[in-house]
Amino acid sequence: METTKEYPKRKGLKSGVRTEFTVIGNVKPGHQQALREAIKRRAADPRRREDAKKFGTIHEARVTLIDNDTRLLFCSSFDGTWDKYIDDFAVADNAVSQSFAEFWSHVEGYPGITDPSVRDWLTAHQYEATAYDSSYPEPTVKQIWKALELQHAFQQVLDNPEAEQALKHPALKPLLEQAST
Repeated sequence: METTKEYPKRKGLKSGVRTEFTVIGNVKPGHQQALREAIKRRAADPRRREDAKKFGTIHEARVTLIDNDTRLLFCSSFDGTWDKYIDDFAVADNAVSQSFAEFWSHVEGYPGITDPSVRDWLTAHQYEATAYDSSYPEPTVKQIWKALELQHAFQQVLDNPEAEQALKHPALKPLLEQAST
């Protein structure tokens, strides 16, 4: 019989399948410029977008230096549980997880993503939104990608002159009406 590890309830409001995540930490004195450069360098990394797809759960994420560059703000939203999300950063070896590790290494007290105390540290520095909503709360990241791939494939069919006769079939009328809006 397989057992699942039980985790405590975590901060983070939900909107459908999405959970919001906001963490703020104090930047180590003298690390402001290095952190700013790391953020710019990581944002320009061409692997970033493809590596984010490997996670398959991140809707969006952003980092911001606030309070005159003395604090780092990290906000994201994701599918799944808080603990799985954190685990993904700990086990992945790609541009996204490396960025997360590098940014937080410039913050006071951050133990490192693989340190057993990281969950406690993140929880202590996490702020739950007062309100959280999403324009599309139900689809997961993977469902959104699938819908976009389907839309692209359907557009290729619409653009193919050889498909004209097949597209006249009455069964396709609702699909074609939807495509034209």
